[in-house]
Amino acid sequence: MQVLTLKEKLYLLKLLKQQKRKSWFGLIKADPEHDKLVEKLEQMVRNEQVNREHL
Repeated sequence: MQVLTLKEKLYLLKLLKQQKRKSWFGLIKADPEHDKLVEKLEQMVRNEQVNREHL
């Protein structure tokens, strides 16, 4: 199993947030798992940034 780098996580988060904006304008239908995934990715990024500061 390959783990995502911080840079990859930030990129995915950016894409997911762009996708969310499109759903606000009615261009696509929002997926119920979308917000959960964004929240998890944000937490992973925060954890990694905090851990990096303490190492």
